[in-house]
Amino acid sequence: ETMEIPAIVQECKKVGVKSIAITDHLNRLEFLPKHRPILSDIQALSDPGLEVYFGVELNFTGCDEGFVFNEEIKAEYGFQFAIGGIHSPYVQEYDLKKIIDVQHRHHLKTCEDRLVDVLVHPYWFSTRSFEVNQWPWFSSMRAVPRSYVRELAQVARETGTAIEINASANLEFLRFPESYVKEYLEYLGLLAEEGVTFSLASDAHDIGSLQRIRSAWKVIEDLRLPPERVWRPRVQPLKK
Repeated sequence: ETMEIPAIVQECKKVGVKSIAITDHLNRLEFLPKHRPILSDIQALSDPGLEVYFGVELNFTGCDEGFVFNEEIKAEYGFQFAIGGIHSPYVQEYDLKKIIDVQHRHHLKTCEDRLVDVLVHPYWFSTRSFEVNQWPWFSSMRAVPRSYVRELAQVARETGTAIEINASANLEFLRFPESYVKEYLEYLGLLAEEGVTFSLASDAHDIGSLQRIRSAWKVIEDLRLPPERVWRPRVQPLKK
């Protein structure tokens, strides 16, 4: 309820953001009409004082299924770009290797989708599936083989897909221990060594979470990445 477009713009200006993109979730076709008011509210902005883009975050409709997205939907609803990725473990019983394999497979599938510009929050997990099934929590990035990291980086480079550095889902997700965050930073460092371009996200679902973008900014500083390694939409902003 706090995420009204004018409020987002004002809060981002306080934080020091110069350019933002609004990307709400699209899980199923019936969710599409919910995106029209977002576009209308962006278009209604008067002199926002920063660049504002309109995108969409895509979720897989099921394990090894696709996204609800195509050129026609993109054009009809005015989406300027799409980010997307896996949002579920997609396993029926606990098997850490299988969970990671499923994640990795979907990461590659996302990068290979020509309509997706950014792979979102790799190795973020909702607590729901783990708690309901009483599974051990995913708490260490060391479980991800380095060969998977290298392969993802290669595919991301080849397809021109950015990989998201996500403040709320990875860097400041309360369920992750401090050790996970340290290992996640090492994971990002490996991707950076391979020449990956990164997208920076607050992943704010509440107005108070927008300030978390500073955590993603710090990662870029710590990795000493130049501006050209930070992804931006390849179109003009809707408002500025």
